[in-house]
Amino acid sequence: MRVIIALFLLLASPICSTAQNGSAVDLSDATGFYRIDFEANDSLLVPQMSFVDGTNGSVSSGSLIRSIPTYSSRQPIIGSLHISQNHSSSNCSGSDLSVCLSPFSLSQFLAGLPDAANVSLTNCSTEIDEINDLNCANSSRFQISNVTSGMYTAYLIDENISRVLDALPLMVTQGNIVLEMSYKVLSDEPFIQVRMNTTEQGNSSKFFAAIMLSRSDYDNISLSLSKNKSSERIDITLYLGNRSVKVPNPTQVSTEFLMNMLPLLPQNSAIGLQESTQSGVDLILLTDKPWNRGNYILTCGVYSPVAGLLGIKQSEVEVI
Repeated sequence: MRVIIALFLLLASPICSTAQNGSAVDLSDATGFYRIDFEANDSLLVPQMSFVDGTNGSVSSGSLIRSIPTYSSRQPIIGSLHISQNHSSSNCSGSDLSVCLSPFSLSQFLAGLPDAANVSLTNCSTEIDEINDLNCANSSRFQISNVTSGMYTAYLIDENISRVLDALPLMVTQGNIVLEMSYKVLSDEPFIQVRMNTTEQGNSSKFFAAIMLSRSDYDNISLSLSKNKSSERIDITLYLGNRSVKVPNPTQVSTEFLMNMLPLLPQNSAIGLQESTQSGVDLILLTDKPWNRGNYILTCGVYSPVAGLLGIKQSEVEVI
């Protein structure tokens, strides 16, 4: 049960951090000269978000972060740094720039781009290739190695002026998930079988879970954030269509939240869950009636009560 909650909360908690000063803004420098792009094989799609300022009632919405890149702790984090062609600064080479990781902090994200001196850094890029284009219309690649599992913010820092230029969230899990299944299934199939394997070995107990929603229902998921003046916290509500549930902030794993969340799931969706000490299981996804034709988003996760999240993966399934 706990891993099912975690799959939804992993989508919810990073995104609620992108609201600032009562309006939805992206976390980049005001000039837009710099941008970080991650090169990840896997990522989590991000729901729509709205922020309600309790003082003036203003509402802003949008897809501020379209996806959250995910890596395993055994993978190097590789990305690209892009510098705008219109950048007129003398720092075209990128030699004073570094990409550093910091443990994810909701309060820091709510505060926007911090001063570099206020960022608690755990790991920085080993090298950023120099850019030789005189117009600064180019990109360079960077790599960060030996990152332990956890939720992080990547900050692009100009070390010369100790300024943060861009910030993006990313997730590092203990291992990877390998799926064996058909990504095209017939609508009259009685069930969908998913073989889920984790690269993490060991005979400790693990929870394997999968949630499959139609792409239209997934795109209809939204998060509403509002300031709670009495507690100085952000109230988070998860919506799926016209149904909603309050999300604990800080996020908490509980059976109560799961039971409140289950009624939100559309009829044409499915959940599979199995506890096992093996490295892989077969999950069966069932619905009460034949599948509607179309595209579906399958979210799979493996959770260990001892080691935490061992892996998370999203895939697209077509029902024909």
